[in-house]
Amino acid sequence: MALLIREGTALLPDGFRDGTDVRIAEGIIERVGAHVSPGAATVFDARGLIVAPGFIDVHIHGAAGAMCEEGKPDGLERISTLLAQRGVTGFLATLAALPAANLRAAVETIATYAGGVTGARVLGIHLEGPFLSPQRAGAQVVGHMRAPSIEEFDELQALAGGLIRLVTVAPELNGALPFIAAVRDRGAAVSLGHSNATSEETMLGVEAGATHVTHLFNAMREVHHREPGIIGSALTDDRLSVELICDGHHVAPRMVDLTFRSKPAGKIALVSDAVAALGLPDGPCAMFGVECVIADGAVRLRHGGNLAGSCLSLDQAVRNIRRWLPHLPIERVLAAASSAPAAAIGESQTGAIAEGRTADLVILDAHLGVVATICRGEIVWQR
Repeated sequence: MALLIREGTALLPDGFRDGTDVRIAEGIIERVGAHVSPGAATVFDARGLIVAPGFIDVHIHGAAGAMCEEGKPDGLERISTLLAQRGVTGFLATLAALPAANLRAAVETIATYAGGVTGARVLGIHLEGPFLSPQRAGAQVVGHMRAPSIEEFDELQALAGGLIRLVTVAPELNGALPFIAAVRDRGAAVSLGHSNATSEETMLGVEAGATHVTHLFNAMREVHHREPGIIGSALTDDRLSVELICDGHHVAPRMVDLTFRSKPAGKIALVSDAVAALGLPDGPCAMFGVECVIADGAVRLRHGGNLAGSCLSLDQAVRNIRRWLPHLPIERVLAAASSAPAAAIGESQTGAIAEGRTADLVILDAHLGVVATICRGEIVWQR
């Protein structure tokens, strides 16, 4: 049955519009405007609520005790279900560096079961590993990292049925530049990350076809006034979109402010980089046999204390930025969780409330809490 969202404050491509109706039929946004006739439609009263494009997380490894890397269908369903509760309508199942056989198995399982999840949609796969620099491994396993190989990518993409949408690579690695160009020629986006690249090496990666930066500030060369590295290049080159993990642990609020001041509209994508800890209570947990601890809104390695992904969700990231940067227009923050990540992966069917687009929407209250999540025109979660 069709769905009419009645008289919400809708975030449209040109900004907020009060008293807006959104009529959805067969999973597509059919009409946007005032006083739209419901016809034979279920009516959702959105008066006093914000109607925004659904959140899109292009960098998430897991949630609800499950990891994409495990390659388990029930785990993918648990992740999808929890994300829907947090306003996420689409995500890239993200895979860290794994042994070749494990990576193939995870890719194949995700591709096989992606269409069957009942919450947030699997929009594709993000290969965060294995083509990373051991010098900037972060919490990833150095022994699983390897040189960029277009042959390995092609094998993985064949197993994925074309679902690999984003690949992270360190541009300074041997063979990285032709690899970046080849991946772009095959239609996937390339992100620079887990890298010790200089600014010059970064720019060579951009010239080869990279358009995105994985979790800006984290697992990369620090900024120096004589060597800005990836960070300085990303903040000043408008060709690059950047990811931010806004949990208050990965990036200080002032650096989030600096990024929003530096990057033009549409070039900041909020990501969670969440792992299985998202949705779990504080306490010990294990990922691939590595002992971790969830505490104070962060996930850290039990031995050493390094951050190991996050337990953040995008709705919380939006609320965090609203609290940290009250001067920032809320439409810019919401766009960073929806239209900007969609643009980063070339997703043209979602990420905006516009006629003809896929009806992936989130309905929020005045405090930016999630009231309902709509995927392809169906209410998949409601508070």
